[in-house]
Amino acid sequence: MRSRSARSQKVQPHTRSGELTSQSGIITGRLADWADALETTSDELLEAMQRAGVEPLIDTGTSKDGEGHQRPTNPELRCIALTEGDVGRITAELLEIAPVQMPR
Repeated sequence: MRSRSARSQKVQPHTRSGELTSQSGIITGRLADWADALETTSDELLEAMQRAGVEPLIDTGTSKDGEGHQRPTNPELRCIALTEGDVGRITAELLEIAPVQMPR
C-alpha cells in the first residue's frame, strides 16, 4: 500500500487550536488540545498513555526510522491520533492520577 499525503486524501490539517477531529473511531488533534479536552496537562497525558500501554496511531513528535531532523515536541505543534478505545484507557489512567473528590 502506498502512503498518500493528507492533501491528496482531502484531509485538512489541524489549523485551529482547540479542535479534535473524529472519523471512523480515530480521533486526531494537537497534543495541547488533547490535554485541554481531557482536563489535564500535556505531560500528564503522555505519562498516562505510557502507563496504559497506548501507542498513538500517529505521533508527529516521534522520529521515523532514518530521519535525521528533530520532530516537534511543543504541545501546540505536536499532533497525535488515537482510537476511541485508547482514549478510554487513557482516561481511566488519568482518573487514577487525580481521583474525583466527593463532597462530605
